Amino acid sequence: NMIALSARALASQYPAGTAQFYFVHSAPPGTQDAEFIEQLGKAMPHGFAEVRTQEVPALMDKLATELKARSSGEIQADTAPAIFVFIHQLHRFKKLRQEDDFRFGGEDAGADTGSQFNEIITEGSSLGIHLIPTVDTFNNVNRSMNRKALSEFEMRVVFQMSANDSSSLIDTPAASTLGLHRSIFYNEQAGTLETFRPYAEPPESWWLGQ
Repeated sequence: NMIALSARALASQYPAGTAQFYFVHSAPPGTQDAEFIEQLGKAMPHGFAEVRTQEVPALMDKLATELKARSSGEIQADTAPAIFVFIHQLHRFKKLRQEDDFRFGGEDAGADTGSQFNEIITEGSSLGIHLIPTVDTFNNVNRSMNRKALSEFEMRVVFQMSANDSSSLIDTPAASTLGLHRSIFYNEQAGTLETFRPYAEPPESWWLGQ
């Protein structure tokens, strides 16, 4: 719900043609999650591309090419459409992990995809390419990205977790005492913490703008 509402909130800030949205997920067709994501896509005024598991390497190739063009000046980053990539349950996409040191020769494509992903994280935001992922545990955060990449996510939302994991993610053990139905919004740049109640699923009338 939070990631879907974030997408709608971002879309409302950009005139038509000035932003592109991708939603990466692994929800099986026909499930409640898949139907919810489809409903989100229909409500997005800018267009909305669903990206399934098998399509992730192609998306990373496309984004890496766009990143290179913007960084070289071939495409003017300040006038190019903003790109927002939402990744639901990042831990499910093993090809996005950067594990170069443990790959064998037959797995080069996966290693390249993971390297592209980390490069997009570290270099993309300054060029208008933004990533908004969700991950289930801090252990999987570490498996999905290196420390430099993690530091690029200045705004983080955390649910209840161990004191050690909380300290590693938001520099305080505060998330260990959250309990149910509470989250913390952490803004590293501002140095602030805000406890809030996670969003409920909006009614259909809200999606349709009625």
